[in-house]
Amino acid sequence: MVEQKRFDVVCVGTAAWDVLLTGIDRNVMNLDGQYAKGYFASSGGAAVNAAISMSRLGINTAVCVLVGEDSPAGLVLHDLELAGVNTDYVITRKDVHTASPVILVDESGDRHILRVPDNGNQFLCREMISDEMMIKSRHLHLASANVLNRLDGAPLGDLFQRAKELGLTTSMDASHDKDGRWIHNIEAALNHCDIFFPSLQEASEFAKSTDIDEIFRFFSAYPIRIFGIKMGETGAMVTDFKNIWERPTLFKEKPTDTTGAGDAFLAAFVAAWLKGYALPSCLDIGSAHVCSVLRRPGANRSAGTWEDMEQVLWLNGISLEKL
Repeated sequence: MVEQKRFDVVCVGTAAWDVLLTGIDRNVMNLDGQYAKGYFASSGGAAVNAAISMSRLGINTAVCVLVGEDSPAGLVLHDLELAGVNTDYVITRKDVHTASPVILVDESGDRHILRVPDNGNQFLCREMISDEMMIKSRHLHLASANVLNRLDGAPLGDLFQRAKELGLTTSMDASHDKDGRWIHNIEAALNHCDIFFPSLQEASEFAKSTDIDEIFRFFSAYPIRIFGIKMGETGAMVTDFKNIWERPTLFKEKPTDTTGAGDAFLAAFVAAWLKGYALPSCLDIGSAHVCSVLRRPGANRSAGTWEDMEQVLWLNGISLEKL
């Protein structure tokens, strides 16, 4: 008999309480001050964003993040629980504070993030991610490579290797690496990773090339089953190293806020893959789901349901294909 898992996915990575100010002049530092056009506050952080999207798409999801014993942590937990995400493995500590960045969104929708050091995300380590939690899960999604100082590198490789030994499939997202280590942060994990899907800018830094063919060749050296590139407003592409599929974006409007868009796209892609959809359809599902996030401010508050995603696909005349 196949063991029944409690969770479809456990999301590991960063958590935050984001404060967004919209309509900010890009030259704000040269001004005495200005009024923002809008104010919005909600939970954020790549693992929280991914977990909320997956849960709203019908995936039974848990999250493992490190937060402080403070008011922002309570707000993050509230958003997670409201979305149906299991928070049993959220770690709270008195000696850290919950990440609480201020995000300035300019007139074009681009974001500029002001962060404070010594938050919980910087102290999450391998020892805090229990085998007991992973045994209950089908899939491990690491949402924040390059920004988890105590997890990136060899500890990340150990986490992914242990997940595979426990029978989980694995996926990984990335963030910008301000320290410039790039491939050194993720190489050990790539040897045990089923899905890796960075942005084009991140993929170019990892592979030291902006040429798509060169990037694909670089990552084909690792035993990744599925490799994709998020290409922002132009769409996304994915390969199983036998075939390559590309899809344009389905979002035709001006984005209100791009915060969390990449997290939402990959969360939906992984959710679709776990549901047994073909890779081109996984791209379509990711693109359709991210529309709900781009239309409103906040990293995850407006993340849509599976039915919302299907409506976007129907309006675009797109049919889905299962394997």
